[in-house]
Amino acid sequence: MSSDSAELYELFLALAPARIEAARAALDLDGADRAAELAAALVPFAVDAALLGAEGVSALARAAAYAVDVERGELDAALDTLESSAEALGHGDESGARVNETELIEQARSLGVGVAEAPVAAPATTDPSDDSVWEPTLAEDMIAAFLDECVERLEGLSERLLVLEESGGDKELVGEIFRDLHTLKGSSAFAGLKKMNRVAHLAEDRIGELRDGKRQVDKNLVDLLLETLDVLKAIVDRARAREPIDVDVSGVLARLEDPGRPRVVAAAPVAPLRGAAPKPRAAAAAQATLRIDFAKVDQLLNLVGEIVLSRGRLAAAAEVQGALLREVAGLRKKLAASVGAASPLVDELQRTERVLSETYADLDAGLGSLGLAVGQLRDTVMKLRMVPIARLFTKYQRTVRELAGKLGKQVAVELSGQETELDKVLVERLEDPLLHLVRNAVDHGVETPDRRRAAGKNEAGLVRLSASQRGGQIVVTIEDDGGGMDPGKLKHKAVDKGLLTADEAAQLDDRSAFELIFRAGFSTAEQVSDVSGRGVGMDVVRDTIAKLKGSIGIDSELGRGSRMELRLPLTLAITQVLAARVGGELVAVPLDAVVSAQNVSSGELETVADGVCLRVGSELVPVVDLARVLGLEREASLSDQGEASVVIVEVGSERLGLLVQQVLGRHEVVIKSLGPLLSRAPCAAGATLIGDRILLVVDLAEVLVHAKGRTLPEAPVLAERRAVAERGRILVAEDSDVIREAIRRELTRAGFEVVAAADGAEALQIAREQDFDAVSTDVMMPKMDGYELTRALRKEPRFQGVPIVMVTSKDARIDTLRGYDAGADAYITKPADAAELIRTLDALLARRGN
Repeated sequence: MSSDSAELYELFLALAPARIEAARAALDLDGADRAAELAAALVPFAVDAALLGAEGVSALARAAAYAVDVERGELDAALDTLESSAEALGHGDESGARVNETELIEQARSLGVGVAEAPVAAPATTDPSDDSVWEPTLAEDMIAAFLDECVERLEGLSERLLVLEESGGDKELVGEIFRDLHTLKGSSAFAGLKKMNRVAHLAEDRIGELRDGKRQVDKNLVDLLLETLDVLKAIVDRARAREPIDVDVSGVLARLEDPGRPRVVAAAPVAPLRGAAPKPRAAAAAQATLRIDFAKVDQLLNLVGEIVLSRGRLAAAAEVQGALLREVAGLRKKLAASVGAASPLVDELQRTERVLSETYADLDAGLGSLGLAVGQLRDTVMKLRMVPIARLFTKYQRTVRELAGKLGKQVAVELSGQETELDKVLVERLEDPLLHLVRNAVDHGVETPDRRRAAGKNEAGLVRLSASQRGGQIVVTIEDDGGGMDPGKLKHKAVDKGLLTADEAAQLDDRSAFELIFRAGFSTAEQVSDVSGRGVGMDVVRDTIAKLKGSIGIDSELGRGSRMELRLPLTLAITQVLAARVGGELVAVPLDAVVSAQNVSSGELETVADGVCLRVGSELVPVVDLARVLGLEREASLSDQGEASVVIVEVGSERLGLLVQQVLGRHEVVIKSLGPLLSRAPCAAGATLIGDRILLVVDLAEVLVHAKGRTLPEAPVLAERRAVAERGRILVAEDSDVIREAIRRELTRAGFEVVAAADGAEALQIAREQDFDAVSTDVMMPKMDGYELTRALRKEPRFQGVPIVMVTSKDARIDTLRGYDAGADAYITKPADAAELIRTLDALLARRGN
């Protein structure tokens, strides 16, 4: 037996028990999950058995992998046979007769899956004419699992090869790489991917030479193997898309057969990884794990979010009951004082108070227990979504290596915090912006060896990638020790491009000058290439980070290097906010950005040349009136109120004070995206529900931009504006300032004349004094709700034929029926599209005109 076969034999015997156990666990599942897990456990078992020549064992494992509709007892028997066969293979006699192949094949056929239906292809050694046509030999439900495993192994191999280059040929690492390539070779043959099998086979041979001491690790070999992984990934991508496998493998096959053959493009020397080499991820092996579709985890988290909202509503109801209890207690005391404690009515109130007190105590205790359970459930589900950022950092190691070689630079990579975990959705959306920042660090940051020598630096530059968790945020930094950014050059370039006037540029401090790189079309590259100088990228990076509810800050020192710091939430699904009252409306400020909150008087605010500041310790923090920024009507100015509150937030590396009327406390919420109707609302990152109130979630990055008076247009002043009535005159009743203003703005833009009311009672008063062509009303409003308003309007002779549209978040069928029963002509649920409301009004007005 060759050394390769002996190693495979040992590996097969070592993994067999875990694979059988995983298959037994799969039998407890149902449907597609059962099929996927059963095949995931037994297909590798079948592949390895076939490569060892145990065709009967392979046939039975293959048949069991696909026999999902077979009775449980038959599958249990098949697994028992596979288990005993694996043990027999480990204790065979010298003649090699270990298992009865004929009996195994007969048992495989008894499962109802033909042995020839999923043959294991022998590794090809010639180039067949039809190898671009893939005819899968796997069951349909196994193809995705097979391709996912291939991608996972290829990513792990890329990481290990980079570490191998640094370690100089670590034997254990070489063994892991060999086993992964061997598995890819076998599984691709089993799946019928002939090109992939041939490429993986030759790559395995080259690693086998390393393992046997026949050659040493060098940069050329690592380059070749990384190129090989790219080819294998391209084949997997074609297979996933069910496209012809038209990947040209001739070049990489020729170089794998003759590693001394020169490549078409020779890369410049690249500095090694600096510091302790990161430990590669463990090789993929059979584990007692269950693969779950991410969509199912996402659905589970959405349900947790709904539980969080429901608990919030219960908490609000408990507060109401507590207030009622206090009111009853107060009434009892007043009554006892006036008629005496012995009064029967006082006794009755006392009994009522006691019952309310007991039920309130039970409700409060239940809410406490529910809160703990929901918190644990949320944390558990969140952990299912968390993945280490190492999968991104590993890709960027290779990016730095290849880009540095292309630019003739030497760049080392230093990693830290790769084990830091964050939401899988965040990791996926961060890939492109982080890639751009890493490329910028190599291209714009690190100098060429000649320039570094002239500056007294080491020829090899350094790019550091780090990640850490700070409270409820993940902080990711990209640093380089290059030439840094010249604020003077940045200002000059901004003036040349017409982004700033010379006077405006002169007033910018260094930090503000650095942020010019986030302007669309801004670039300091002296020439355009496929790497840089196209004037795109950093503005997109900032916008992407902002959409992820994060921020990006810059620090740079000329001649010393630059540092980009990204702050991101742990997850986009459930978060904590600080609720505040602003301009009579409730808003939510992301809690992970809040530094402090304090009450202030007008005398504590200091007026400076370009605005108002609050002194916090020795620091002057600029303050903005959040009501003005959000375009909300203000009940009174700070000077009229005498006191207000300032919430200090940190956005990137900058601090800002938000002037609010009142801070109401922290809440755990589910953030929902805004509908089309509110998409233009200024500084709005989303919306959430606390109790029965909808709150706008403040976009702090946009607020900061507004505070600096740059790209964000001023929020509209909510003075009453009359448009020429081209389509009709509309009365809008809506208690939310934000939604009311959004509806008013969209209808005005569409040519309607709009009069707005803050509640049903105000709308009814206006309707009795003025004429309207149509009415748009919310349902849940103070003083008078939408149902009451509609019924009252229908009693007015002038409004009996006027169209009334209800726009509300109450989407239950009973609510819709109540709306039509009250006299509404149309019922639209939020989040509503402005175009839908306009179309509805046009249709109703046209029908009325006819």
